[in-house]
This record gives sequence, C-alpha cells and structure tokens, in this order.
Amino acid sequence: MKYRITPLDPLISRDARQFGAGSPMHSFSWITNTVIAGAVRTVLWKTSDNPGSKETLDALKNIPVTGNFPILDGKIYFPRPLDIIKSANDIYQIKPGEFPDGSGANMPIEGLMPSFPDAEEDFKPEKLNAFWEKDMMLHWLMHGRENFSPGEKNTLPAPAHDERVHAKIDPSAGAAKDGNLFSTTGLDFIRRDPDKGLLRGEISVDIGTLNLPSRFVAPVGGERRLAEFSRHDDDAALWECPGEVDVTGGNLRLVLASPAIFGNGWLPDWIDTETLTGTIPGTNAAVKLVSAVTDRWQPVSGWYYERGNSGPKPMRRAVPAGSVYFFEVISGNADAKSLWLKSICIDKQNINDGFGLVLAGKW
Repeated sequence: MKYRITPLDPLISRDARQFGAGSPMHSFSWITNTVIAGAVRTVLWKTSDNPGSKETLDALKNIPVTGNFPILDGKIYFPRPLDIIKSANDIYQIKPGEFPDGSGANMPIEGLMPSFPDAEEDFKPEKLNAFWEKDMMLHWLMHGRENFSPGEKNTLPAPAHDERVHAKIDPSAGAAKDGNLFSTTGLDFIRRDPDKGLLRGEISVDIGTLNLPSRFVAPVGGERRLAEFSRHDDDAALWECPGEVDVTGGNLRLVLASPAIFGNGWLPDWIDTETLTGTIPGTNAAVKLVSAVTDRWQPVSGWYYERGNSGPKPMRRAVPAGSVYFFEVISGNADAKSLWLKSICIDKQNINDGFGLVLAGKW
C-alpha cells in the first residue's frame, strides 16, 4: 500500500554522532529508511494484542516499509545520480574508461575500471540539487547527457534546516536547569514556489500491510516530531517503471534510489571479489561489475526499544543513495521492470527496511 507522509513539524533524522547536554543534535539532509520503518512499526506495535512477545516483534520486523521518496505538487522525485557533474557552462557524464597513458591508481579490486567525466578541460564542479523528478531521471538513465537539461523546476534541493535551541526542564521546579541547553537541526518540508507560493512537501512510502488505518498521526524521528500518514493508492502509478525504459543489451547501469547496506562495504555481497561477477538478486541476470561511482559512506544507527534489549544499535556503514554501478550483462534477462525500485541487498531485514532500491538504465 502506498502512503504519503506529511510532516507537521520539521523532522529530525539523526546521524550517528553522540548527543547530550551542551551538544547539538545533528540531522541528515534526508529522512533515513529506518526512521520511517520504525515509526510505522511502532504504530502497529501499539495496537497489537501482545506487544511484549518475541513473536510480535519478529512479525513487525518482517513488514516491508520501503521508499521515502519526496512528493511535491503531485510529482515524485528520486535522489540525484552521482554520475553527473556540472561546470559553469556545461554538464558531463561520468563513465568507465581506461587510464590515460602514463597514469594509474591503486584500484580497490584488480580488474575494476576507473570512471571519468567526459570532459577535456579542468573545472570546479558546481552544486546540483539533491533530487530529480521522475521524467528527468528517466532521460538520464536512457540517454545520458544527450539533449539533457537539468532545469530547476525538475529538481529539488534537500529540505532547509530548522535550527532550534532547547532547555532541559527540572520536573521538581518546573523550570529550566542551569547549563542544560542543547540544539537540534530539523528538516523543514515547507517550500516556497515563485508561482504557487508555499507548498508542503510530502514523503511517499510503500507499506506491506493492511492493518493500518487510512489516515493517522504519529511521531517520526528524533524529538518525536509529528507527521500525518494518509493512504494514496493512486501513487502506485508514480512508482511504476516507465514503459520507455529499455535496458536490453550488454551494458547495465544501476542507480541507488535508497542507501544500500552490503556485507563488503561498497561492493554488493553477490559480486565475487576475484572475478567481479555475480547474479543480481531476484533475477537470472549474470553480470560483471565494470566500475562504480559512490560517495562517502553514510552512518546508519538507531535505538532498541525492545524489552530487555534497550539501548543504541551498532553503527553500520551504508552506500549512499545516488551511487551508480556499471555492469556488463553476461547472460540472462536484465529486465528494467524486474529491477525498478527493487532491492539489490541480500539480507532480509535490510530489504524489509527499504535499503538498496535501484533504478535501471544503460551506459
């Protein structure tokens, strides 16, 4: 079922840095998968018949909660792919290539090719918005920089930061404790459109259960900021793989639409570290990894609220959304519809939490 989340307050999705009195509570630039999944499962947990049982907790963890894509003015947006780079005058595509004569580097795995921008001059890259509208993403996936124009109306920046200073209250006195100040950074989903005025951004998620009401309000993320959840079955059309996507042929490009957690760091678990070959999960497509364009790892943590097991979760390193993997198809069918917004993780819990969703294209 497709739901839209409408934040009623600026939401906080904390990173893994320590937080306490006198120190700020930092937030990511976007809501993480586990924050949304935790909010949904908590609502279900509160209405369960036996909330303290292990069976209930295991059943909640098995409910898929995936997506968390921006929705604004009826359009869905995906994280910007990292294989685009922009100068003051032009845009370039980063593709696998050979080292120029007389140059080289220590690649992490033997046989892996480097990727370079298709530019001849040196330049300082300009900043690009964090999210792309679906049609714009489709063009990039199928045609690259050919006749490509990243217009401002087809992109979204990350939500603006909302900075607040708080005081710890002494319950016995009903007043603030001296020296117990802390600050929080939230994500403000109110956007100002030059033509339409103020627009409230939303988040589109897919929830694999029928036990939720069609509309409810629940806390999401740090500080228990509130958001409204409403069922939108029509949003299924926004998630569908466009008919124009055709990845038949020898070269397959996968863009992470959500952060991915692999057992081998940036390298998918199903890729052999010696031959760079493997089979994409859920398909019969045997592929060889040619190259990859990734950003710095993203910390993923959280908090256990289970009875007898409360406390911070171990910090994990995720490959950030927008990272791009270039493959050569060896055999099988790398069908776009079977790959579109499906997870390429192999751990069941990571799949249920929405990690590793991909968009398919060519290179």
